[in-house]
Amino acid sequence: MRTAILGASGLVGRKMLSLLESCPWLNSDPALLTSPRSAGQEIEFRGRKLICREVSASAFHQIDLALFSAGGAASRTWAPVAKNAGCLVVDNSSAWRLDPQVPLVVPEINGFMINPKPGIIANPNCSTIQIVMAVAPLDQAVGVKECHVTTLQAVSGAGQKAVQELLDQTRDYPAIQTGTSAYPRTMAFNVLPAIGAKTEGGSYEEETKVVLEMRRIMDRGLDLHVSCTATRVPVMTGHSAAVRLVCAAATTPAQAVATLQNSPGVQVLADPHDFHTAREIAGSNDVFVSRVRQDPGCDRSLLMWVVADNLLKGAAWNAVQIATEIAHQIAADKQG
Repeated sequence: MRTAILGASGLVGRKMLSLLESCPWLNSDPALLTSPRSAGQEIEFRGRKLICREVSASAFHQIDLALFSAGGAASRTWAPVAKNAGCLVVDNSSAWRLDPQVPLVVPEINGFMINPKPGIIANPNCSTIQIVMAVAPLDQAVGVKECHVTTLQAVSGAGQKAVQELLDQTRDYPAIQTGTSAYPRTMAFNVLPAIGAKTEGGSYEEETKVVLEMRRIMDRGLDLHVSCTATRVPVMTGHSAAVRLVCAAATTPAQAVATLQNSPGVQVLADPHDFHTAREIAGSNDVFVSRVRQDPGCDRSLLMWVVADNLLKGAAWNAVQIATEIAHQIAADKQG
């Protein structure tokens, strides 16, 4: 299957390329597409140097599958072009996530929506993915009425420039900055409860994404009450989330742990005093759940701690999982 990566020189693009190295269904080098500024860069793939080239309409000719991680503006420009060229796009930006004609997919939850025909499939927001991986199995088992989340999100979710700015600020500490191109205020040794643009009702864009995307992935409407406070923390890689669920019926932590132990892509700790951290799980494709416990005074409410590598399951790995399912479907169709 002929593939391409748009945004190949970025943090997530490079992760996508690294993951594709071990995919047996990929039997040719992917085309590496970038902005004009990054064209000409060399990136290693399976022991060889591949050269990035500038994205153009002709770049998608004879491409079957393209993984996009170049931001919403680039996706809105190039995804329709790729689709019209006969390509299936798996897009990691927010551009298509709420489009009713575009599937929003977490393979373990709603992988049945994957279709190998030319078109667009949206990769959800990084925080949404890890939260829904923990919540959806419990919704299937006992029913979830409410989900209240506080995220603690790594700076790598904002790109390489944000990572470098945190390193620079840490080196210059305790100098105070009122804001930079990557952050609204100083990030080093701080917590910022503001990610993305302002939205209605006092929220920020990242919080709105979690609310709306969770409902789409879980095929729920306003009957699922979701609230989110999204924060950026001075962690390089790995998002964390403190989650409170209100279930439809009385549910014990032991029942929740048993459900999650049987959920693909999830690792869970039964001891409510044991926990995972972002630093420890960085580099893993799984979602890690710990601190599962009863909300005091409410037998229908559970509390838990959810951690995942935002560059992998939160972005690149989820996209490559979708790509792998597409490859398997295409192979099966050819055999049939």
